[in-house]
Amino acid sequence: MSTPALLALLVVVGILTFLYRYAMIGFFAKHALPGWLHALCRHIAPASFAALTASALFVQGGDVHFAFDTPRPWAALAAVIVAWRTRNVLATIAAGMATLYLLKFLIF
Repeated sequence: MSTPALLALLVVVGILTFLYRYAMIGFFAKHALPGWLHALCRHIAPASFAALTASALFVQGGDVHFAFDTPRPWAALAAVIVAWRTRNVLATIAAGMATLYLLKFLIF
């Protein structure tokens, strides 16, 4: 593919992406969401985070691997416990990262 064709493709894809996203924002800015949709939208961020976290923890080489033979699941468990007890984001991140690096250094 030539450079001008690639640049034109990037511009077209960028414009289409902008229009797609702006159409949703423009539509919902003028109308109120129905109650059921508003309640459903509250679960989008936690579900997305759970999917990203689960794939980072349990997918290795394209296969699902539910074993606790790596430090990541243990560090995630430590972070979950700290998050549950403290409800502090910085403490949760610090505990998870400290556990991850400590386990990598000592055991794995």
